[in-house]
Amino acid sequence: MRKRSMVDNSMNKSVYSHFNQVKEVIQGVEAIDYFFAKEMLSALTAPANRQLLTEVADFASDTRSDINRQHNLYHVFLALSASLRAGHSCLPLSEIADQHWGKGFATTKKYSQQDSESLSQEKAQEHTQELSHAGFIFAPLPQLQAMLSELNLQASDQQLLVLQDDKLYLRRYYQFEHDLGQAINARLLQKCQYDDDSITQCIGRLFPNDSAQVKAQETESIEIDWQKIAVANAINKNFSVIAGGPGTGKTYTVTKLLAALVMLEQTGLEQSGLEQSRLAKAGIVHAEEAQQKQQGTPALNIALVAPTGKAAQRLSESIVNATSGFKGLIDDKVLAEIPTQAQTLHRLLGVLPNSPNFRHHEDNRLSYDIVLIDEVSMVDLPLMTRVFRALKESAKVILLGDADQLPSVAAGSVLADIAPRPHGGFSLENEQYLTQVCQLSPDQLSGHFLANKHGKQNAKQVNVGKPVSIDYLTFLLKSRRFDGQGGIGLIANSVIKGDVKRSWQLLSDSLTQETVGQLTLAQGELSSWLAPLVKQYYQPIESCSTVSEAFALLAQFRVLCATRQGDFGVEQLNEVIKSYLGKNNAPYQQNQHALYHGQPIMINENDYRLGLYNGDIGIIWRVVDQEGKVHLMACFEDVSSERKNLDDSEPTQPAIRQILPSRLPQFESVYAMTIHKTQGSEFSHVAMVISATESEQQSSQQGQQQRGSKLLSRELLYTGITRAKKQLTIAANQRVWQQGVTGQVKRHSGLDLDQR
Repeated sequence: MRKRSMVDNSMNKSVYSHFNQVKEVIQGVEAIDYFFAKEMLSALTAPANRQLLTEVADFASDTRSDINRQHNLYHVFLALSASLRAGHSCLPLSEIADQHWGKGFATTKKYSQQDSESLSQEKAQEHTQELSHAGFIFAPLPQLQAMLSELNLQASDQQLLVLQDDKLYLRRYYQFEHDLGQAINARLLQKCQYDDDSITQCIGRLFPNDSAQVKAQETESIEIDWQKIAVANAINKNFSVIAGGPGTGKTYTVTKLLAALVMLEQTGLEQSGLEQSRLAKAGIVHAEEAQQKQQGTPALNIALVAPTGKAAQRLSESIVNATSGFKGLIDDKVLAEIPTQAQTLHRLLGVLPNSPNFRHHEDNRLSYDIVLIDEVSMVDLPLMTRVFRALKESAKVILLGDADQLPSVAAGSVLADIAPRPHGGFSLENEQYLTQVCQLSPDQLSGHFLANKHGKQNAKQVNVGKPVSIDYLTFLLKSRRFDGQGGIGLIANSVIKGDVKRSWQLLSDSLTQETVGQLTLAQGELSSWLAPLVKQYYQPIESCSTVSEAFALLAQFRVLCATRQGDFGVEQLNEVIKSYLGKNNAPYQQNQHALYHGQPIMINENDYRLGLYNGDIGIIWRVVDQEGKVHLMACFEDVSSERKNLDDSEPTQPAIRQILPSRLPQFESVYAMTIHKTQGSEFSHVAMVISATESEQQSSQQGQQQRGSKLLSRELLYTGITRAKKQLTIAANQRVWQQGVTGQVKRHSGLDLDQR
């Protein structure tokens, strides 16, 4: 009994008495990690659970094993909190087992002359080097598993944490992953309602073959049209993913997909109406009922959705442009049923003010037959799960996105999880279906994937087992914007492949024939190259005759940064740019007196009452009221006012909303933005400021200590690069660029689908 008492006392002792103690030991730890671990240790080793630990401790020779157990558990919870902050949905135990976690860098300890003389030479060498942070060494994997198993952290239990397949979850994130996986797998099992012959006819109308294609097909040398494959592949599935880089035509492809689904549904309704008429004539059903079946209700209820207002606006514009280009190819009756107004995910679900919940959920489902979500890489795990929970089980879900871009800021990497690279190929059944409806030559698809894996020369000679198939996924491989010859496309491909040498060569030799006109490596001081760009793009904004013209000019150019703070962060560069414009005479304050005509601003928090959301872009504009008085108003493009007009070749301009600056939620100037914030946006010219230029680094003694460089990754660079449509200017030195290209974002996740 005395031994048990000693164990209980040791259990009640906190591993660290306050946060500063943790901070001195573990590098990078935050206060939230300290309190999270403290609460978890307290909750999971409470009297009801502590009995399990003390019973195990009875077999120990002393209390040291229990103290070690407590320390390991606390640091596991500490690591879990840090993992969640980094965007992981779980913590694999194998990632921390036997690891010296949180240790700092080696520093030289300084001794006084007296102390140095009292130490032997050998001891002096030992004691002059120490770690800035001691860190913590975790127990081996079997011990960690045994410790956590004692806490009964199973999915069926009601503990705060879940241990599943050696992955440690906060229960809510486990539930998100579990529910999302189940919802997607349920759709993958649903059978197609259209027959292959009808799909073949539909695909033939949407993708007519010209004589050259037919001739090439006869010689089995026709290039695979991946847009055509994507449409056919998504038609017969209730869940599909179409992934591709910029300029590959994702929205063009999905517009044809929506047209195909409407065509097939209209054909089905017409046939159903004819059958109803026949039955009415035979007296089996009432004539009124038959007439109602044939009257003009939309064939399908379709929702177009994106994570942000800007992404929704771009999706709307792309759909409008696509439908306008399809006139003559696709029946107007079909085009009329394709929606052109996209909305945000939050608006789709129905935001409840001052509540984390939404209006639509598993008990109040949405009525849409088809939900198309664009820019999926930006959607975090909790939000995506809530979308699927709110959909009816028969709803078809189509996801669009670039799997190479940055994952969401919040937890999870849904698109990367469900769209792995490289594609392993299709199942035999799906391959046969696609070959038939797309009229491909035999083994054309399997030959492509085999060649892609083993090299085109030896594709036919290699006899290997078929990799795991992913039928719901199609990659669009051909970029119409970047054909592989221009600098932007070349450097984007090099970066995402992790090719440091090639990407830096493209930058440093940016005046070569293959990159000239698109790619520029900034040289010299910031003022020598940025000030002319500011004068060219930003200065004329205040001289525009209308605020709509100002928005159009603002959309041509943007400065992108990796971080918010630091010498090359958003906050500093916004002030620098304002100084170039002569607008920073007074300190920046969020009130009307500090604002000026033509100032671009970005909203930093949601205001559901005003309908303004984090990331919305506005312009401060001088407005004359009815009495002739001049006021500064915050103007925003009202995307919801856009309507499609099939008789016009161009979409209508969005209306302008005017809001008093004093009513705005938190905002800031937006000459410069973080790369994260620009996801879903595109600009004609992008200036990406990563670090000091080569010449600045050489002239600066602090050039080796670039702030924010730890955040760099190839995904971040790729995302920034692909925001540029025509021109790209990059400010960076070789050391920092190498660090970014070699770095990679890896999110731990347990999301797994049946077909993987």
